[in-house]
Amino acid sequence: MKDYLKDYATTAFRFYARNGKDAVEYKKKIHDDAIDTIKRREIKTKGSGGSPTEAMMIEAENMISFKMAEIKDMEAVESTLRQLESMRFSQGIAIIQAIEIVYFKDPYKELIKGQLTSRVQIAIDSIPASESFIYRGLRKARDIFAIERGLRIEK
Repeated sequence: MKDYLKDYATTAFRFYARNGKDAVEYKKKIHDDAIDTIKRREIKTKGSGGSPTEAMMIEAENMISFKMAEIKDMEAVESTLRQLESMRFSQGIAIIQAIEIVYFKDPYKELIKGQLTSRVQIAIDSIPASESFIYRGLRKARDIFAIERGLRIEK
């Protein structure tokens, strides 16, 4: 049976790494980028460029609402990592290390077929941990992510 959650969660973990590993900062960046875009648009039309008006702030909040799914994904990844940190010390840390190696490495590059499997092999050697432990840990991380994100998981 296909694990549809795996693709979504993998993409969310990589998105998190690609965008600075901080949901609050990402939200601030969206807000600031929206304000800058609005200011540039006003400068072109009016020549002002002063402080943000109420209309600018509303438009910036609308942009944040538009990107809310991305923000929620990042928050769910952060919550997942916090929960893993609170697990029995060595087990949670090992899973986080596996996530770093398998999901966070080169988040800007497109994944090619078999790349995650080869990264699992690197994790086995680096952590060190067994292959089954790595796969179970990554699955646990995806399941925690799904619950935090409000997605259905079926076993």
